[in-house]
Amino acid sequence: MSLTLSLILPKEQAVLTSVLAAYFEETASKARIDPGSRAKQMLHRKDVTAFWIVNDEKRIGFALVLNLPDDRRELSEFSIFTPHRRLGHGQEAARILLQEFPGYWRMGISAQSQSALAFWGTCLSILPGVIDLREGAPFTEFQSKSYSFQIADPASGQTTGP
Repeated sequence: MSLTLSLILPKEQAVLTSVLAAYFEETASKARIDPGSRAKQMLHRKDVTAFWIVNDEKRIGFALVLNLPDDRRELSEFSIFTPHRRLGHGQEAARILLQEFPGYWRMGISAQSQSALAFWGTCLSILPGVIDLREGAPFTEFQSKSYSFQIADPASGQTTGP
C-alpha cells in the first residue's frame, strides 16, 4: 500500500464538491449543508488545509483540517470512499495525517454515521502516538460525541503545543 496525502487545490473545487455531496448525505443529511459552498469555503480559508487521500495515484478519500490557534488542530471532515473501505486505508491515512502534525487535536463524530463512530473509537485507541485520549460532548447538534487527544512528536516522543 502506497498511501499518501496530496493538497487539494482550489482549481479542484468541483471535484471536492461532488465528493462532499455524498459525504454529507452519509454523515449529516439533516444539517442541510451546501456541498458547493462548503468546498469553496474550505479551499479558500487560510486556516484550513485540505488533503486528498491517495493510494497508488488514485484518490480514495479526503481530509479537511482546521488549523486552530496555539498550534492546535481539528479534523473537520475525513472520509474514505466506499469502495476503498475496510481495507486498512482509513487507519493508515489517519496515522499519516495525525503524525504529520504532532500536538493537540480534536474532532466531532457524526451522530448519523455509526461507521464513523466505530472507526474512530477503534482507530484512536490503537494508533501509535495518540496520548491523553478523551471523549467529550459533541460540538454540534448533529454529532454524538467528540474526541480530544494529543499526538506525540515522533522525533522526540513528546507532544508539542499546550
